[in-house]
Amino acid sequence: MKTRLFVWLLVTLMPLMSWAQTKNTVSEVRDYREIDGKIIITCIANGVEADFVLDLAGQTAVLPEYVEKLGIDPESEGKLPYSDFQFKKVPTSKVVSINSLSFGNSAFGNGVATFVLNDEPYLRELGVAGIVGGSLFKGVVLTIDSRRKKITMSQPYRPAYMKLDHRANAKLLQGVGMECPVTIDGMTFSCMLDTWNRGLVELCEVDFAGLNGKDSEAVSVYNGYDKILVSSPVKVVGQCDFAKKSFKEVKIPMNSSLVRSVVGTDLLKHGILSVDYLRQTIYFQPFDLVEVKDDAIESQVVVEPGKLNEITGVYFRENIHDYKKGTDFIFKGDKPVVIDFWASWCGPCKKLLPVMEQFAEKYKDQVIFLKVNADKEKELCNMFHINALPTLFFLPVNGKPIVEIGADPVKYEQIIKERLLK
Repeated sequence: MKTRLFVWLLVTLMPLMSWAQTKNTVSEVRDYREIDGKIIITCIANGVEADFVLDLAGQTAVLPEYVEKLGIDPESEGKLPYSDFQFKKVPTSKVVSINSLSFGNSAFGNGVATFVLNDEPYLRELGVAGIVGGSLFKGVVLTIDSRRKKITMSQPYRPAYMKLDHRANAKLLQGVGMECPVTIDGMTFSCMLDTWNRGLVELCEVDFAGLNGKDSEAVSVYNGYDKILVSSPVKVVGQCDFAKKSFKEVKIPMNSSLVRSVVGTDLLKHGILSVDYLRQTIYFQPFDLVEVKDDAIESQVVVEPGKLNEITGVYFRENIHDYKKGTDFIFKGDKPVVIDFWASWCGPCKKLLPVMEQFAEKYKDQVIFLKVNADKEKELCNMFHINALPTLFFLPVNGKPIVEIGADPVKYEQIIKERLLK
């Protein structure tokens, strides 16, 4: 009797537990572009805005000329336990380190190990700096909606519209790519999620040799990141199952440039994909299974005189300086501004905050005081190379920004009096 009651309670509470999880989820939604079937995202690397191709089965890599363009130290050594691409045959010259790399405020890394590609003209033709792999998204649940051309990064759970019963277990390999099961005519293959190769499923040579199916006309597949397609043998299978989705009469090519078999971008034409790196779980469901409503809500910023007001990156671009429109800092305001970049884990920051609040009250009608949570506004901090906290910006009208690091109230009040109010 007790066992039955426990089972009944578990079944009853599961939907409530799922609802509670998704209600506590924070999401960030970003647009992406698609060029020649490739997902193009705009990242900030070492304070420089640049476009990259998102390849979940790839690794972060740049074209040779972008080592200098992105301010990467050519002598830096990226820390990896290997020296080559893990899942694709891609020629590289060395591994360097990007000091800071971010996509939006949710996907962020410091000291990002980055391969320098030998030369990939096709990437240059696409107008990108290189490749961003799945490792940048290990701290979030990554959701790709190709119909809306949206990428959602949520924490700590999947978006509310992604259904629990449309999931499958996966495995994170080398901290880079997600491997998941694909069943083909009753045989299960382990395949990497791949957002470069365009097939529904493409098999490496070993897996293709073990695949049953009818031989068919050859098709063209990518050879690494080269634009030139290579002809490859194909087998037609009766059914291919991924998560809860079944595909009938599927043409599956062999791709000799793959170290591991992949699920390609054709999958994204059939539904929404969520990748939960932390829990090693994937979700996939049809576009119209439920109404898609973004959880992301832009905070409304109200700046009050005499207070230390918290602002967002959007407010900064609209009212302080739009860093997306040029490299020269052009202050938009007509009154001096002080901005305190801080974090809750930073001891000196927490000691300085009450002092800044006192300054805000003292100089109420003369200076505007703002604060930025560095943990929430990673893109903004990356853009201005803010790696140490607290960092303060003193912005005089018609003058250049004065940047200070540390907690020195006496010095900061002197700057306010002598540099902002004179």
